[in-house]
Amino acid sequence: MYSIGEFSRLSQIPVKTLRYYDDLRLLRPACVNRSTGYRYYEAAQLEQLNRILVFKDLGFSLREIRGLLAEHVPAERIRGVLRRKREEVERRVIEERARLARVAARLDAIERCHWLFAELEGRLGHNVAREQRAVVWHHGAGPGRIDCEALVFLAEPVAPVEGVRVYEMPAHTAACLIYRGEDAEGLAFAALGEWLTVGGVTAAGSKREVYLDEAGDREPVTEIQYPIAQAEESIDG
Repeated sequence: MYSIGEFSRLSQIPVKTLRYYDDLRLLRPACVNRSTGYRYYEAAQLEQLNRILVFKDLGFSLREIRGLLAEHVPAERIRGVLRRKREEVERRVIEERARLARVAARLDAIERCHWLFAELEGRLGHNVAREQRAVVWHHGAGPGRIDCEALVFLAEPVAPVEGVRVYEMPAHTAACLIYRGEDAEGLAFAALGEWLTVGGVTAAGSKREVYLDEAGDREPVTEIQYPIAQAEESIDG
């Protein structure tokens, strides 16, 4: 028999975890001293503990593991559970790969936008009065491809510049959201996208980001804009 401390050192599992497994009736001690409350384990319980760790590594919850370790569980049921877990993991891998591709595309677009801003401001010249910067995210021809259009809002007209298109943006109705800080970008896009979906609003153009405050000593402030289709008003005859 091993005390809980000895069993912990033997199994490399913390005492706190062993107590937690006992509370969950997942791995009960072989016996408990009634007068002291000390827990004692048998060497044979290492196999049961290893099974718990294997199932945990496969992504099963402790509640699921308790059901799998119950007495008289048919082997076919365990095989079925493992097959479903395999399918679940495969789906998650596919989803994560797709997410990774989107992150890579976004990162590539951001890096290209930084280059575009440097090129744009270099061609315009530092003496040109300007207010804010912005980007328009266009979906490219290839799957997952994103094209970035770098914009500088001018405070005064400028002469034509080679490689730069100067134009006035048309008036439009847009769904907008303003957020502060770089870490909130993902949540901001998700929140605005959910609002569009719940409201049944259709995006009518490429999304835009307007950088309202890019001061280096403060958190940046950014406005997201989605041009939207304006619903036609019904006219009573």
